[in-house]
Amino acid sequence: MKPLVLVFALIGGFFITGWLAGYANTFSHEWVTARLSSKNFFYRFEDAIMAPLVEEPLKLAAFIFAVYVVPTKSYKGLLLVAITAGLGFQISEDFSYILSDLPDGFSYTISGILGRTIGAVSSHWLYTSFLAMGLVLIWCSRQKLISSKYSLIGMLYACGAFAAHLLEIYLFEI
Repeated sequence: MKPLVLVFALIGGFFITGWLAGYANTFSHEWVTARLSSKNFFYRFEDAIMAPLVEEPLKLAAFIFAVYVVPTKSYKGLLLVAITAGLGFQISEDFSYILSDLPDGFSYTISGILGRTIGAVSSHWLYTSFLAMGLVLIWCSRQKLISSKYSLIGMLYACGAFAAHLLEIYLFEI
């Protein structure tokens, strides 16, 4: 694996995905609230529902971008690229939250930094690696490169990425 692919994954996750997710989250919030008749449920669970649906495909795009620019074939290399793309997004999101916390004072900002640091242990890098490797397993099994039983495992990984993201937001932020 060429280290350059990790640079592209980090840049794609940090810049492309990080910025697009902010706009996409805002757009999806406005689009859904304009079409709902009962908004109580949605307002309570909006972050837990919408964030995985918006952010995971965007982080997957950063992964695909990096692998397209610098082709990588090994499973280990693909896993590292997925982790790096998710980590780039995590760093971008952390900076965004830190900047938005600054006007609320030093202690509030520090507590936010500590909370985000603890949450980063199992966050976007993990979700992106689940989704990307799940889709890689599905694709490889469909191409008959590996046993078809890995297609089911890939589905579990891909769905697990969305479920883990949803649960993390629901349990820790609501």
